[in-house]
Amino acid sequence: MKRLYILASVTLVLSASSVAAELTAEVPKGDPEFIAKAMSAAPADIGKNATFIRIADGFKTTTIKPGTNGWTCAVDPAGEPWCADAVGLEWFRAVWTQAEPPDKTGFIYMMAGDLGTSNHDPYATDKSHWVLTGPHVMIVGKAAHEMAARYPNKLDPDPTHPYVMFPGNKYQHLMLPADMGTGHSQ
Repeated sequence: MKRLYILASVTLVLSASSVAAELTAEVPKGDPEFIAKAMSAAPADIGKNATFIRIADGFKTTTIKPGTNGWTCAVDPAGEPWCADAVGLEWFRAVWTQAEPPDKTGFIYMMAGDLGTSNHDPYATDKSHWVLTGPHVMIVGKAAHEMAARYPNKLDPDPTHPYVMFPGNKYQHLMLPADMGTGHSQ
């Protein structure tokens, strides 16, 4: 657990220069453009040896480029790039397929930020409790549930500070902004 805290602390000091320009909902069609957008989610040392996948309905994946370091990067159907460790990838699959999340701890980079989501329900289609978070990392799974009580659990959080996304839901996880000045609520 101490190693997880150290990893999160080191990640939070990453400079904003590693963040891509403006995030859009575009999912690039060409593989080189797709990989470039997916790589914007994590530090270059993670991305250069990661596996790159495309995601289709039901979280069916197609590997574009196999990797060697245990990290997987993608651009989700909403256009948001991310890179996840093996458990983070399991967690994403569980959320997208409405399955039980893993009872292990995972880590996900979203250093390009996100395009926003409803904080009360991962499947909400309205914009209630909408939160837009700038560059951030996520701790998912077991440790996130254990740590959640020590972080803000509001439905309308301040995304410029660490908070629990989907509080009280089986998919709750910790959102740790890497640039404390870019998030905002709408």
